[in-house]
This record gives sequence, C-alpha cells and structure tokens, in this order.
Amino acid sequence: MLKRIYQPAAYQTDSLPDSYWVESTGPLPACERLARDSVHKTDIAIIGGGYCGLSAALELAENGAQVSVFDAGRSGWGASGRNGGFCCIGGSGKSYFDLAKKFGDDAVKQFARQECEAIDLVDQRLTDWNIDADRHSNGEVVLAHKQSRIAELHEEAKEFAHFTDVQTEFLDRDALKERGLNAAETYGGLHVKAGFGINPMKYLAGLHEQCIRAGVRIFEQAKIDRFDETTGKYTLYAGTAQIEANKIIIATNGYSAENLPDWLGGKLMPVFSGIFVTRPMSNDELAAQGWTSDLMAYDSRILLHYFRKLPDNRFLFGGRGGITATPEAFEAGKRDLAANFERMFPAWRDIERTHHWNGLACLSQSWRPYIGRVPGHHDVWTALAWHGNGVALASQGGKLLAQRMLGTIGDDDLGTVLGTPMDKFPLPSLRRAARTVAYRYYGLHDRFA
Repeated sequence: MLKRIYQPAAYQTDSLPDSYWVESTGPLPACERLARDSVHKTDIAIIGGGYCGLSAALELAENGAQVSVFDAGRSGWGASGRNGGFCCIGGSGKSYFDLAKKFGDDAVKQFARQECEAIDLVDQRLTDWNIDADRHSNGEVVLAHKQSRIAELHEEAKEFAHFTDVQTEFLDRDALKERGLNAAETYGGLHVKAGFGINPMKYLAGLHEQCIRAGVRIFEQAKIDRFDETTGKYTLYAGTAQIEANKIIIATNGYSAENLPDWLGGKLMPVFSGIFVTRPMSNDELAAQGWTSDLMAYDSRILLHYFRKLPDNRFLFGGRGGITATPEAFEAGKRDLAANFERMFPAWRDIERTHHWNGLACLSQSWRPYIGRVPGHHDVWTALAWHGNGVALASQGGKLLAQRMLGTIGDDDLGTVLGTPMDKFPLPSLRRAARTVAYRYYGLHDRFA
C-alpha cells in the first residue's frame, strides 16, 4: 500500500481538476487503460504523466527507446494541470548566493543557465509544435510588500547580475503605477526580464500529443502500487496488472508516495497552493484598480502570493492553500486567499471569481531539485522537487534525465546543484506539524519584520 503524507482527498484521481485551465483547454489526446490481469512489457516505465514524465518519455522515444507512461489519473491531473502557468526562472527555495556557499559560484552559474535553458525549451516547443497556449508577459516582477524589503530586491538584482545574463530593472512605487502595476502594500518592484505566462494545460496537451506521435504509450488510471527488482529487471504492479521493464523513472513530484521507492521517504514536503480566477474584466474595471499590465507578478512574502492578468482580462491570484486535505482546511485556505486578494486589490473586491482549485507544490529538505539515479537501485531514476516552478524546470529536468539515461550527457553536465541527492528531513514523521508551526512564524515575519 502506498504511504502518503496527506489524507486520501489530496490524491483522488477519478477526474481532472476543476480548474480554469481544464475548462479552457478541452479534451487531451486519448490514453490507454491497462487490462485486468494483463502483463505489459516495455523498455522504460515512467510513473507520472506530467511535464517531467512526458518530457523524459519524448526524449527517450525520439532516441529509439520503447517507453510507456503510467499515470494514477491522467496527464494533467497533478501539478501540471493545477499550477499558475508561470514559465519562469526558479526551482530552488534558496537564493543563488546561499547555494554558492555549498556548491561554489561555477556550479550555481551552471544551475542558473539550466533554469534559463528550461524557459527556452518551453518557448521552442510552443513555436515548433504550433501551440497557442495564451502566452503573454515579458518576464515577471517581484513586489516588495514592505518598505524594508526594498533592500532585498536590490540584493536579488545583484544575484542575477553575478550568476546570470538576465536583465533586471528596479521600479519604484511611482514607476509601478505608471506601468499599470498598482496593488496595495507595494513599495517597489524588480522586473526580471525572463520567462512568460501560459495556459499550462494547453502546453501539456501539446506535449502529450507529441509523445503519442513519437510512439510513447500513455496509460491513465494506472496507479503503480509497488515494484520488485530481480536479475536487473523490474516488475511493476498496478492493481491486478503487471508491467515488466528494464528501467523505471519516478516523475511524481508533489504527489509522490513515501515508499515508491522507500528512498523517497522523509525527503519531500508537498504543500498546498490555492488559485482562483475571476471573470473577464472590462478595461474600466482594470483601470479602477490600476493593474492593467500583463506581467507575471509575485510579492516578497515568505508565504508569497502570485498573480497575473490573463489575455482575456481575467485575473489569476494564487497563494498558500489548505494545511491538510480536508474540506474544512480547503475552505479555510480559500477564505484566506480571498482576504489577501481583497486587501491587495480592493477595487476588485466584488468581482466574481469563477474558478477555484488546489494543488501540491513539492519542496525538498535540501531546497533544490534532484535529477539522477535513485540510490540503491541500478536503473531506477528520478527527477522532482521543482519548488513551485515546474512548468519550465520540470520540462527541462525530464529531458536532462532522459539524456543522462541515454548516456548523451554525464553527471558533470547535470552539475552538483541538480545532481546531488536530497537529504532527509529531521524527524520526518513530524513534517506536517513542523510546517504548521513554520507557517505561523512566516506569517508573523511577513507582517512585522
């Protein structure tokens, strides 16, 4: 039986999320179903059909491998269909300067290049595959929610100048208003000129279709319960069906089980993020608030909010979701999200919100992703822990993992930031309790520090 950190409601796979993305995208390409008591043979079995799993599948199939993807729901059921659609720099919960203390400047510059290449990869795919994913935004802006956070924005600009070629621009309060970026509790901003916003399900649908064309077999409602290893081969079990494979990829991110494989136990901390989307607003309604820009944005809180105007003048607003997977916790998270939205955008207090949903972002104890072999297994591989930035980095991570498995790149090409295995949380059984205490501290820090 799979061991999960949250209640079963967090892992219901019967349907896709009730999100704006699903409604606006339409049906995904068809998937297969595993027959009862069947035996399916493949070279590489991939568990998880999101950006990472499908990107790995595509790279492997295009290089001649026989690949099958198994999703407990179907592509887009997990974080790939629930995120905010920010294709941007990110992937670590630590700053570049903090990472450099452990790994050195050169390793962090390599990681930063990989983050930028991840954005370029999604850009290239949208163009080459002719996907209309409602793209917009020239980068993103981080907004200082207190005067004291202005210094942090200047420090972040120094980081980008030292570790990347990404251009940044500081905007004072007046400049923000002039550019249509007016929100309450905003004292300045840093425009980071890399990345763009998309409809994440439209991108995923295109990736799914390319996998099918490349010969990848994608199975839905195929929850892998466990796997055994004998004589260098693997047998995976999905109910009464069995899958025989030479290699396995774990690409389940925040929806991972603690015991698939056991090595993952205690290394990840999935956290709920909630999002709502408003009805389309008129130009007058947008002007009343003073937010007319299509730039992606987020604030400088530890418990941050992220938001953007969509191309049809809807507004997306996201932030911390529930603490646990109970109806009461989800409702409390929804109320908290609404209160923060109304405080930051008071002119839109009465604007109808047409969609609301939750999803799991995946944090690691090491505050960085991992791409590579699962320790203790010869041919079980994984790529996960995107820290809420999976649109770009999970796409790139899946491709890099596949290239590493094929031998077209080596460990040096992955680098030490991505290629160093994650640590385990201290007292992992208390992770949820510790996270609850941390949220209270972070909330006080965001308010008073």
